Amino acid sequence: MNYIIYGLGISGISSAKYLANINENVIVTDDNISSIENAQKSLSNIKNIRFLKSDEIEYNKEDKIIFSPGIPLFFPKRHKVLEIKEQKNIDLMCDIELFYQRNSQNNFIGITGTNGKSTTTALTGFIFKELNIKSDIGGNIGKPCFDLLQNQQDFSYIFECSSYQIDLLDKIKFSVASLLNITPDHITRHGSFENYIKTKKKIFQNQKEGDFAIINIDDEITKNIFDELKNDKNFKANLIAISNKEKVENGVSYFDGELNCNILGKQFSAKFDSQYLKGFHNTQNIAFSFANAFCFSLVKNLKIDENLIVEAIKKFKGLEHRNQILGQYQGIAFVNDSKATNAESTKSSLLSFNNIFLILGGIPKENGIGDLAPYFHKVIKVYLIGEATEEFAKVLEKNNVAFFWHFNSE
Repeated sequence: MNYIIYGLGISGISSAKYLANINENVIVTDDNISSIENAQKSLSNIKNIRFLKSDEIEYNKEDKIIFSPGIPLFFPKRHKVLEIKEQKNIDLMCDIELFYQRNSQNNFIGITGTNGKSTTTALTGFIFKELNIKSDIGGNIGKPCFDLLQNQQDFSYIFECSSYQIDLLDKIKFSVASLLNITPDHITRHGSFENYIKTKKKIFQNQKEGDFAIINIDDEITKNIFDELKNDKNFKANLIAISNKEKVENGVSYFDGELNCNILGKQFSAKFDSQYLKGFHNTQNIAFSFANAFCFSLVKNLKIDENLIVEAIKKFKGLEHRNQILGQYQGIAFVNDSKATNAESTKSSLLSFNNIFLILGGIPKENGIGDLAPYFHKVIKVYLIGEATEEFAKVLEKNNVAFFWHFNSE
């Protein structure tokens, strides 16, 4: 049997190293020939690895294809690997699925959503460390799963899961799974918004009685998923509601500086604010992270003082590049929000501050920055960079927002 690593980004390289070092037969390939050549250089000192173009590989049904989530699978056209999978009946998965198969005796927590999942993953991991729960975070947050500790007893893996990764998950079961929100994003990769929603919902697909499905009920789309699962007689996991607008019967709410938890009859409340996690979106991240830790304690029957979870949240200084306050100079705060890759996540930052000088750029997503118009009054001036400059400039001009870009003469 061969493990075929298809796609040679950081997760592909990590998977190849791990499998080769435990004496598995490994073939690495990529649609980009230069990526194969670069991998050959970086992995030259490791045995059991063959470097082949994808059309040079002889696929057998016993093989397993570890496919990179970064490669479009279904849209804008079906990738040829799908035909190979169907013809040869080969297992096709991402690295997280394989990692689960090899470490399923441990605990898995999955976190997904269009926005906020990185901060929630990092904060959940921080809480676990503060509570002395043996754990680590990985996945889409930038740490490949095969770079994490393995062969551990009673260890917990907290994974940020992108929709691309969820597309390639099959058997994995998350004892605690969180769905933060869903807004239009990655439509080109999924073909439609409906497909994107279906993919996100898959994070709950293998949950059983005693597991926890934690879902935002303030968001109309995720509330629909919550209701669907509630009415599904075959879904046995505990449904936990998250709200940042109102108290909920079986879940966690956090608004106006007060957290209220009421889960399976266990109640807790606390008034507190974080000096680091600012903005409405972070109230959601805080509520989810508290719920993740609280529900995990129920899964494992741990006796944890809820106040310790709150104290951990208060200590957490936030995620790099996500609404991160770098410092102040002469009364001006410098904020790094470069992880905001769509209008919805940028809105969260705009809601957190006033009198903003905004550096804006990147690749335009569906609807561009048009949805930010209600918040432009908080912006003094925009500095445009990157591929979307001309498109964004038209929107700003239409809304009478001062802006600068290098083709603009002032």
